[in-house]
Amino acid sequence: MASANTPLFVKTHDFTVWMFTHTQRFPKNFRQSYTLRLENACLQFEEDIVIANQLRAERRIAQLELADARLATLRNLLRYTLDFRLLGSRQFEFAAKSVDELGRLLGAWLKVTNR
Repeated sequence: MASANTPLFVKTHDFTVWMFTHTQRFPKNFRQSYTLRLENACLQFEEDIVIANQLRAERRIAQLELADARLATLRNLLRYTLDFRLLGSRQFEFAAKSVDELGRLLGAWLKVTNR
């Protein structure tokens, strides 16, 4: 993947901005625990794919696999937004679909890299 303007990078950035916009509205009692972890998961995933873009061969594959694990963590953390009623059902649906799309784009990149 040669450019940071490809769909995975653009959609990851857009989702992170969307998530930060919404986490600012979460109650203060979640700020130092849950909200911070959710925001960090978004940023770490974005960082992982940026780093992977700079690597080659086995190192890229390892970094993409790390990004996939972080995306799974993000997906798991996102489920709590419903449990704690931090996002509405439509907002959660948007977030879940976005993370699913990021996973498909990442999986495609990993598949091409494994060849």
